[in-house]
Amino acid sequence: MNILQDLYSKSGMVMRKVAEELLFVEVGERVPKINELAEKYAVGRGTIQSVLKKMEETDCIKLESRGHLGTFLRMKNVPLLLNYGGVSNLVGVMPLPYSKKYEGLATALHEEFSQIDLPLHVAFMRGAQVRVANVLEGRYDFAVVSRFAAEEACEQNKDLLIVKEMGVSTYVTQHALIFSDVKERLEDGMKVGVDSFSTDQHALTLAETEGKKVEMVQLNYMHLLENLKANKIDAMVWNVDEIDKSRFHITSLASEKARHMDKEMSNAVLVVHASNKKIQYLSNLLDSEKILKIQQEVERGERIPSY
Repeated sequence: MNILQDLYSKSGMVMRKVAEELLFVEVGERVPKINELAEKYAVGRGTIQSVLKKMEETDCIKLESRGHLGTFLRMKNVPLLLNYGGVSNLVGVMPLPYSKKYEGLATALHEEFSQIDLPLHVAFMRGAQVRVANVLEGRYDFAVVSRFAAEEACEQNKDLLIVKEMGVSTYVTQHALIFSDVKERLEDGMKVGVDSFSTDQHALTLAETEGKKVEMVQLNYMHLLENLKANKIDAMVWNVDEIDKSRFHITSLASEKARHMDKEMSNAVLVVHASNKKIQYLSNLLDSEKILKIQQEVERGERIPSY
């Protein structure tokens, strides 16, 4: 039987709401009263009773009535409850997988969600601002960005919420100044590559060039390195994870402000629309330690990326 066959019927819509509500009820806790649910969703008691009965018959939940104390949740099948709630898969958006670190993170997220029988589909897109905008527009359930970019976005839009942190060095190891020639610091007259759609790279570049008379050259983040190789720009801020240190002149960030921001940028987080209660619940099921372990295995070449 297809439990979602009548999902968009009146009772199906009520089932989605009740299933979402029960996700946040822990086993052993009292469930809302039938009268409360009927009033909340503007339906009759019979509709609520029918929905709960169907969930019990399919072993989605088990309820125990304890008289005047109320009805308590004794079991819940999370994957099935999600299915009743209209969630059959998730769609996330991540940075372009140009580094083993991002491939490892994508692999880890796929594996973690598979543990709760929930397929994950990942799109890859450059620019934290673009990824966050797509979450706000409802195209994706979540976006992977740095902690720094997430906090900037949440300040600008209260509909965004950070729901999971992956830990230090899960987004990038660190950023540095990369030069096309042997240089130790930025100098007046230099051409500096910047991608205004990348919250992190843009902020670090502004901090590093503050007070200097340089020419900002707007480029796609993925094209920065090629432009540096071709000497079309003199310098850029880039993360060091996939840089061939034998071919480029690399120095640490000089600005104290930039170094402080860089620490926040190393931490990968999941950002969701604040109204997406189901993904908020699911994020609590993710194990950050397992995600980090899988990511590091991919980085070391001990695991083949799979996403």
